Amino acid sequence: MSIALTPAGAGPAAAQRTAGQGPAQDPLAALRLPGLRDDLALLPAPAGQDGAPGWTIHDPVRNRYFRIGPEAFALIAHWHLANPRVIAAAVAEESLFEPTVDDVMGFYQFLAANNLTVTVDTAYLARQAAARRTGWFWWLVHNYLFFRIPLVRPDRFLAATLGWVAPLYGRVWLGVVLLAAVAGGLLVARQWDAFLNTFQHFFSPEGLALYGVTLLGTKICHELGHAYTAKRFGCRVPTMGVAFLVMWPVLYTDTTDAWRLVSRRQRLAVGAAGMLTELMIAVFATLAWSFLPDGPLRSAAYFLATVSWVTTLAINLSPFMRFDGYYLLSDALDVPNLQERAFAMARWKLREWLFGLGIAPPEQMPAHRRRILLAYSYVTWVYRLVLFLGIALLVYHVAIKVLGILLFAIEIGWFVARPFIGEATAWWSLRERFRPNLRTGLTLAGLAAAVGLTLLPVTTTVSVPVVWRASGFATVYAPFPARLEEVLVQRGQGVVEGEPLFRLTAPDLDGKLRQTELRIDWMQDQIARLSSSREQLDRVRAMEEDLAAALAERQGLLDSRDRLVVRAPLSGTVRDMEEALLPGRWIGPKLPLAMLVAPGNGELVGYVGEGDFDRLRPGAPARFHPDDPLAPRREARVRAVDPVAVSVLDVPALASINGGPVAVEGQAGPAGPHGGPGGGPNGRSALAPVEAVYRIALDVDPAGVPSPDAEAGDARTGDGPAHVTRGIVRVAGEARSVAERFWRVAASVLIRETGF
Repeated sequence: MSIALTPAGAGPAAAQRTAGQGPAQDPLAALRLPGLRDDLALLPAPAGQDGAPGWTIHDPVRNRYFRIGPEAFALIAHWHLANPRVIAAAVAEESLFEPTVDDVMGFYQFLAANNLTVTVDTAYLARQAAARRTGWFWWLVHNYLFFRIPLVRPDRFLAATLGWVAPLYGRVWLGVVLLAAVAGGLLVARQWDAFLNTFQHFFSPEGLALYGVTLLGTKICHELGHAYTAKRFGCRVPTMGVAFLVMWPVLYTDTTDAWRLVSRRQRLAVGAAGMLTELMIAVFATLAWSFLPDGPLRSAAYFLATVSWVTTLAINLSPFMRFDGYYLLSDALDVPNLQERAFAMARWKLREWLFGLGIAPPEQMPAHRRRILLAYSYVTWVYRLVLFLGIALLVYHVAIKVLGILLFAIEIGWFVARPFIGEATAWWSLRERFRPNLRTGLTLAGLAAAVGLTLLPVTTTVSVPVVWRASGFATVYAPFPARLEEVLVQRGQGVVEGEPLFRLTAPDLDGKLRQTELRIDWMQDQIARLSSSREQLDRVRAMEEDLAAALAERQGLLDSRDRLVVRAPLSGTVRDMEEALLPGRWIGPKLPLAMLVAPGNGELVGYVGEGDFDRLRPGAPARFHPDDPLAPRREARVRAVDPVAVSVLDVPALASINGGPVAVEGQAGPAGPHGGPGGGPNGRSALAPVEAVYRIALDVDPAGVPSPDAEAGDARTGDGPAHVTRGIVRVAGEARSVAERFWRVAASVLIRETGF
């Protein structure tokens, strides 16, 4: 019905109350408020939490809905009186409410701001239009993360085909779905291993194409679930289309008309219909998988049965963005405009915590509901902060250099910095309400401390990821496939450079050596007999060349035989010997036989970032903190910092793909036992750091090394580490503020990315 209709008997009493008041006594006596638009509709709404009736104003032009309570309804019922004082008096006389003139004017401002009144003030409309009008740049800033493109108007189609899908809402179909779910689960359980290995068919062109078609069809069914459910309850579905979320296309359905539904259960059904549709598809896909032959079609059924609905629930059930989960939570709590009201409550509570202003909350509600809204607001703020920071990094890395920097700055400025600036502006506007109290004092002290810690150069140490390893080490391998003859050392034994460690034999090598010596003896005898004949000189010269080659071959075989005695490449301690080194075992050249660790206290080797590189100097004191909290700390001193950024990490234990803190690109095998490259005697690691890092080496202070422990060497080799120990070294460096460090990093990135 039209909201311009007014209950009878409202006017005369109100008019009598204002009799005798002229413009001189009351400036508001001559004021007439504009009337309400005739095309607006007033619809019944669910009762509030306190049981009070509610109504919804529907604006058909913009298809927007506004929920109002009994007091606002009473004001609308008397709006034809036009004068704010008369309206307030009439409502007070004919109802239990006692609105003031300020209440009437506040309600009018709400109506005018949402264009619900009939106005001839063209200047006001022009100001509203100008406020909404923005240039292309600001339109892009506001909308590049999310915008919609309507594609179809499905309302007539939905009305014509609603009868076809009506059986899907009955109990019979629910029973069929439950029966299919039980049967599919039992059949999959019998073929669980095959079920887990079905995804491999997606890696073919046919599989990828089928995957795309399957995904599109599922999402269309998801949106049709929303649309048909809304239509079933009598709602209009004006548009369906595609929305772009960070340039990623997602389908959407406009079910705004569901706000006209009085039943909360019906609104919940409309919000959950899409996810329930995908779950239903997953049930039948699980059942179909058991009967389909191996191939792309079975892989598509596997996708529908697993990945599709899981990702849908993970995204759509999130209440922190305006997806299905948000509207489900809003309907479940019966809090329309959940985010706006929750955020307003959270801002009010934050100001009270910080300054104790004593301002009334934006709306009255039970204490438990207020706690729910506060918790929801603060979790949403943290979620959005992390999300927008992630999006900023994404657009920075995906877009071209200059555009990536621009989009990163826009993302940080508009979505991260702007809310903080807006809240600070609100604090400043409330400065007249500030009163000296404990909360304000603590807040100002905290802000001053934060500013001081940001601007003052208080950070004097630099944290550098390092490994503590021996200053020298070597892995011993067999030179070529051979048989172990004798083990000459034991684990933990000290050796000197050149000392024999293992004795190997190679029967094939001995056979080749005997054959070569016999051939040499025969050629020497032939040359001696033929040298006396002048006619055989050419033959002698050829045999002498063959003899020289045979002698070189024998020397090579003799050198190889000498290598069968594996000797220590450096002085140190034998560590990490291969298990089961028994005489007679055949050994390949890729099997490490033992690790030799040089004596001494070892060294610390790590990588410092570009922002802290120039703060470190040789000779600076440092302290090593191992990752193992039970291991002792060790004093150290900087030996050298490379002036050039490394292109490849030579300590794979610090690489991110090996669990280290330095982000790298590329693949590598497991690191060697002392942080060196793994993969064999000549293994090299191609670990390129993502950001510029500089190699730093530190000497462990002998005075700071405790008595030998489980990782210490014996008296002959000192107290160096037996294994690589990863940790953090805190180096005394040039004092620098957080703000200066941030500026240096930002400037370096800007210069690098813009190519200056």
